[in-house]
Parts: sequence; C-alpha cells; structure tokens
Amino acid sequence: MKYLGIIILGLLCTVVSGQDKGVSMRAGYSVPFAPYGVWSDKVTSLYANNDFNFYPGDGYGITFDTEVKSEKPFLRYRAGAFYQYAGRYDIYEDGQQTSEAWLYLTGAGVYAGLTFRAGWEHWGIFNSYNAGIFSFDYRMEMQYTSSLGVAPISSKGAEAVSGPGGKFELGCYGEYRGFGIYPSFQLFYTHNRASQALLIKTFNISAGYTF
Repeated sequence: MKYLGIIILGLLCTVVSGQDKGVSMRAGYSVPFAPYGVWSDKVTSLYANNDFNFYPGDGYGITFDTEVKSEKPFLRYRAGAFYQYAGRYDIYEDGQQTSEAWLYLTGAGVYAGLTFRAGWEHWGIFNSYNAGIFSFDYRMEMQYTSSLGVAPISSKGAEAVSGPGGKFELGCYGEYRGFGIYPSFQLFYTHNRASQALLIKTFNISAGYTF
C-alpha cells in the first residue's frame, strides 16, 4: 500500500506543477452514524452470526485530502488518506455465567479520484468519487466467567480485510479568502477474496486552506 501512496503523490505533484489556480489542503474528523462492520459469508472464529458490528459512538475517523483545480470550474482532482478506529465492550449475564467481549477495528487507506462542484464563488455542493487501497484489521477477545467457581475461559481472534476499495463523498462547502469548511457524508467500502466486506458510513467535517 505504501507504493501506491508514492505513485498517487507523484501523479498529484505532476498535476500541481501544471496548475496556477491553487491547491486545497484539508484535514477532517469523521463520526460513524449507522451500524457498520465486517461481514462474511463464512462463519469464522470471530463471529457466530457472520458479522462484526459497531454502532454510533463506538468509533471515529480522520481524513487528509488534497484537491487540485482543473481547467474546468466544475471539476477537481482529489487524493487523500484516512484512518478509522472503533472499539466496543459487551457484557451479558444470565445468573450462571458472565460473558464479556472486547471488539476492535482499525483501518487506513489511500485513494485518488475526481470531485464535481456546483455553486457560487464562496459556497455550493460537491460530490467525490475515489478508488484506492484499504486495509482493515479487526480483533476480538471473549471471556466467560462461571458463577459456580470454575476458572474463567478466554478466547481471542483476529482477521483482516484488505484490498481495493472505494470512497464516495457528498457534501457542501463554504470558502472565503482561502479558508474553507466542508461538511459531508462519506461512504467507505472494501471487499477481499475471502468473501468479506466492510462498509462504513460517516459524517465528516473537514477544514482547509487553498493556496
């Protein structure tokens, strides 16, 4: 994945060298707003119901984006990277035993694509279509504690979803004297050869500067 990032950076520098209209650098914070997680059509050591879910409040994301203007006022070139994290704790008690689970999901990726804009000089809407390489790792630890005095039983598992991915973004922008704010809806998706898929839906707020 690091070589793809170098290639994307090189292509971006080539585009920038031919532009005199400015480059936008942005950083954003994302909050997942719907259940999300890893899905598999094969039951593995990690799940009993073929999925590994998180919910709003379990995680967050960080994005970094660079956008370069093209000769067309409605079209821009995009390249970026992201990081996602989620953690969740579950507990269940039935009078005979206590079951505890610690779930974790971390991921990162790089991407590049096109952004289309519509609006006026200082505000408007945009949507972006990107493709890249994403890598996610998810882990689980479970512990069963019996009320009968039996020693606790623990089990651990770890798997990964890595491969080609896509990012879709729809939002609005406000820009003034180079400074900008970009609230948006973002959708991340990736799928690997093991028939496992990951879909993350987030609300993102990015801020940046165009120079």
